[in-house]
Amino acid sequence: MALPEKSLKGLFQRADFYGAATEGGMGSMHLGLLNGFLKLGHQAVFASCGRMKLPEGVKYYFLPYNNIYRNFPEVLNLAYNRRSAKIMKDIIRKEQPDFIYQHHADFSFSGSKLKRDTGLPFFLQCEGVQQWVKKNWGKLYMPKLLRIAEQTQWEMADAIFVISQKVKDMMVEYGADADKIHVHPSAVDPDQFTPEVDGEWVKKKYRMEDNYIVGFTGTFAPWHGIEVLAESVKHIIKHIPNAKVLLVGDGELRPRIEEIIKRDNVEDKVVITGVVPYPTVPNHLKACDVLLSPCVSNDDESGFFNSPVKLFEYLGIGKPIIATDVGQQGEVIIDNDNGLLIPEKSPGAIAEAVYKIYKDPDLSVRLSKFARRAAVEKYDWKVNAAHVIEIYNKIVA
Repeated sequence: MALPEKSLKGLFQRADFYGAATEGGMGSMHLGLLNGFLKLGHQAVFASCGRMKLPEGVKYYFLPYNNIYRNFPEVLNLAYNRRSAKIMKDIIRKEQPDFIYQHHADFSFSGSKLKRDTGLPFFLQCEGVQQWVKKNWGKLYMPKLLRIAEQTQWEMADAIFVISQKVKDMMVEYGADADKIHVHPSAVDPDQFTPEVDGEWVKKKYRMEDNYIVGFTGTFAPWHGIEVLAESVKHIIKHIPNAKVLLVGDGELRPRIEEIIKRDNVEDKVVITGVVPYPTVPNHLKACDVLLSPCVSNDDESGFFNSPVKLFEYLGIGKPIIATDVGQQGEVIIDNDNGLLIPEKSPGAIAEAVYKIYKDPDLSVRLSKFARRAAVEKYDWKVNAAHVIEIYNKIVA
C-alpha cells in the first residue's frame, strides 16, 4: 500500500477509567489501530488514564484521575470528562493534530466539547450503545443523563466507527444518524500474529508437549461462551483422551468455570493461565492445535453484536478455528473454508468439531492456510486505518 502524500497526525483518546487494565480486546484494538496508522506513514498521539505500552513512535499523554471516581463513576465521570477536556486542549495546542479519535464510553462528552472548542474533525469509536450496555451488563442510575451525553457525542461526531452492523442498527434505533456510521470489524496485525512465532516454550511451561491442545483467549465473560466451553471439556476428552484445554485469560466468570471443571473431574485437563502480557498472546495461540470462539447471543432481541478481537488474532496465527455461528462470527468465518461454524450453546457441538479436525490432518492444514490468508488480505488493521483517512479526506474536502 503506497504511503500518503501528506502525513496526518491523529490524537487518539480514551476518556473512560481503566487504570492498569491495559490487556485484553480493548487494548488490542487501540494498539492495532495505532500500528495500522503508523504503517501507512502517519503520526499518532495517545491520551488516556492508563499507561499502555504503545507502538514505538506514539507519544503518550496521561489524563490523571482520582481513584475515588471508580466508586462513583456515574456521578464523577462528568467531572473527569470536563477535566480531561481541559488537558486535551493543552495537548492540542502543543501537538497540532489533524483530527480527534475518541473511544466512546458511558457519560463521556469530552470529544464533543473539544470539537466545539477547536473545530477539529471528531471521530468516535463505538463498541455498543452505552444506554443498552449499562442497563443490561451493569448498573444504570441516571438513564436520562446518560442518554443526553451519548446522543450529544453522536450528534457532534463527524464520523462514527462501529464494530458490527448490529451495533449500527442499534444506534440508529436509539436515534443516531445512519449516514455518518461506518462498520469497522475488529482486525489483526498479521506481522505480530504470525505462524512464525514460537509456541514451544508455552507448551513446556504448562507441561503440554505431548497433548493435543484446544485453546481459547479472552475475558471470562458471559458473551464469550466460556461456560459452554467449560461444559465441553468432558466431551472433548471422551473423543481425544490426551487433549488439554488452554484457557488464556481471566474475568468475572472464573469461579464458575473452576466450579464446572471441578464438578466434571477434569481439573487435570484444563490450564487457566490468567491474564498474560499481550506480546506473548501470539505464542500462546501458536502452542494450540485448534482455537475456539464459542460466543453466545444476548438474552434479548439484540442477539450478538460484538466483534471479538480474538477471532481475528486466531486468523492471523494460522490455526484451525471453531466458532459459533452468531452475529459477525458467521460472516468472518466461512464454514469449512477458514474455519468451522457450529451452533451456539452446545458443548457437544464443540467437542464434535474439535474431533473432526483432530482426525483429519488435511482439513486442519487447509483451514489454517485460508485463515491466515483472510487475516492478511481482509482483516489487517491497516485496512481500518486507511478507511479513517479516507473519511477524513472527504470531511476536509
